[in-house]
Amino acid sequence: MSSLKEIRGRINSVSATLKITDVNRMISSAKLHKAQSSLNSFLFYKNNILSTFYDLINSLSEANIPLMTQNTETKKVLIISFSSNSGLCGAFNSNAIKKTAEIIEKYHTKSYNVMLYTIGKKIYDGFSHNKNIALENIPPEIYDHQSYTKVSNVAEKIIAMYLNKEVDEVVMIYNRFKNILTQYITEKKLLPLTDGNGHKDVYPDYIMEPDKETLVSVLTPQVVKLTFYETLLESLVAEYAARSSAMQAATDNANDLLGELSTQYNKVRQSAITGELIDIVGGSEALK
Repeated sequence: MSSLKEIRGRINSVSATLKITDVNRMISSAKLHKAQSSLNSFLFYKNNILSTFYDLINSLSEANIPLMTQNTETKKVLIISFSSNSGLCGAFNSNAIKKTAEIIEKYHTKSYNVMLYTIGKKIYDGFSHNKNIALENIPPEIYDHQSYTKVSNVAEKIIAMYLNKEVDEVVMIYNRFKNILTQYITEKKLLPLTDGNGHKDVYPDYIMEPDKETLVSVLTPQVVKLTFYETLLESLVAEYAARSSAMQAATDNANDLLGELSTQYNKVRQSAITGELIDIVGGSEALK
């Protein structure tokens, strides 16, 4: 049986861990609400832009839009995979690594050359030793600070690669938020853009300056950038939810363990007191 000193040491250790997990839970919860608010505000803007964009392209009699045209020559795919920069978020990162590996294998069986852009230190670490893919890590601050300007710069590079036929498909893999307990891994195509068929049957008759074709050419890269930025925000919301949930579970486990240790401590202490009383009574009887 453990001594009182050993049990006290374990209680102190668990109590210190409990403080850490509880603080991380509260921080993650606060960041989650802030990130959700940012995402919801952004989606309102993005969805209105997207609605106007598809109204325009579907109202054109003929539309030749390079970013919506499937390349067929290069057989190269760019995978953009999102993870967190740190751990303590449950299966958030392992799910992203597993799904990314599955998608890479799928394209390899099609004889595609695979390029992997990682956003987040954990996903980069998961593939840094893989020699079968061309790997590039996007600077981690793009994920930490959610700067639209930096996201836009990365998106412009990706757009240029697609237009120059360096890649013929761009796919994003990320965790998507469902609720505080559930984040599901998602595969979403960034390029080529879909044509928006089925978006609407009747399109508004806009009066615009300049012409529709010019506006479409301006809006098309913006839609790519907005989609890319939206995915980063969704991944961030999912990360904070996963970390909040993981820290809540760790806090609950620490509380349960603390209760068990306290019970064990009291039993050992009571046993020691009982033993001392028996010794005292025994000694008293021996003196009679």
